[in-house]
Amino acid sequence: MLILEGGLTVLALIAMLVIGLVLLAVLVKVLLFLVIPGIMALVVWLITKDPFMTGVAFLAVALLTIIFKR
Repeated sequence: MLILEGGLTVLALIAMLVIGLVLLAVLVKVLLFLVIPGIMALVVWLITKDPFMTGVAFLAVALLTIIFKR
């Protein structure tokens, strides 16, 4: 097998690329999941200025998103 300058084989580079792509996909999925609860929490914050109610709204919307996911 071909050994590159860093001492990694082509197989190791391909494995790291696949792992990186999977991690990137998971990160994007998590960020998209947090958008709706974040917007709702922002609305509650703008209306009440209460950190506790903002947190409750975020957790409630996140829980409802998990329960009723499409």
